[in-house]
Amino acid sequence: MLDHTPLHLSILAVFAPGVDWLTIFSTNLSNLTTQNGGALTNLGLSELSFVSLIVLIKMVVGWSTSSMTLSFCRHPVRAGDLTLFLVRLIVCMLLESYWVNAIPGASFGFNHLFSYLAQVMVKTFDQNALSSMQELFGNTGNSIPWPSFTEPVKILCYFLAKVLLGLASAILFLVNVSGYILYGVCALFGPIFIPLYMSNTLRGKFFQFVDVLLGFAMIRAVAAAFIFVWAGFLNAFIQQTFNANYSLDMWLANLIPCVAVFVAFIINMLFIPSITQAIFGGSAGMAGRAEGVAAAFIAGAV
Repeated sequence: MLDHTPLHLSILAVFAPGVDWLTIFSTNLSNLTTQNGGALTNLGLSELSFVSLIVLIKMVVGWSTSSMTLSFCRHPVRAGDLTLFLVRLIVCMLLESYWVNAIPGASFGFNHLFSYLAQVMVKTFDQNALSSMQELFGNTGNSIPWPSFTEPVKILCYFLAKVLLGLASAILFLVNVSGYILYGVCALFGPIFIPLYMSNTLRGKFFQFVDVLLGFAMIRAVAAAFIFVWAGFLNAFIQQTFNANYSLDMWLANLIPCVAVFVAFIINMLFIPSITQAIFGGSAGMAGRAEGVAAAFIAGAV
């Protein structure tokens, strides 16, 4: 028996029921970040040594010149400044040492700290909501029968329904995956930004990096909140609309409300990065550009 499913809509096959694709992807990405996250550690330690030396020299010069007089009286060393310097140096050394290596008492390093926090939030919402929604999209798409070639209206309806389901699944996949990828890329540069904490002039760059890292990590948490709300609504909407009858006659009868609901869902998902940036700050909103370009490409391809 021939498979009449269009090839350009085969993306639905990726989201087949029973395959926890997001967990598999996030695990692989987490392992990749762990394996290669220390690529810049040696450079970061060298940078830390250089920055610490410059800060220490600046501190000594400041002590020598701030109270310079014509007398030969010695002035006491300012232990508070030296103590603060040593505390910051210890903090930077700990961050460099445990950026990739597991923190004592934990199973992850500092590079996965925000990612772990986001994952806890995801589990708090509902860790099964995403899989349930993808399973709903997959079952709905697979249940639509192939129309007869003598019914052009039903053929058009069939393609429109497949496009809606495929585009919703693709955007759902893209939003979740982009959060992991952007976070993984950003975390690789951690060892370079950690030494900047030593300098009063450059410390703002370090906190900006932390802010960006937090924003990328929370894309997944905000997406989980959206999915948690939308999953229940979409499941109830589809069940009450079709009652397990996914014939093309039913699709034609409910085409307008279905299109409106799925378009609203897709638009909401595209705003997740911008909302993440509004809530948590950082540069999470830049991920929205990728979703917008991808959505336009998918819409043009299908």
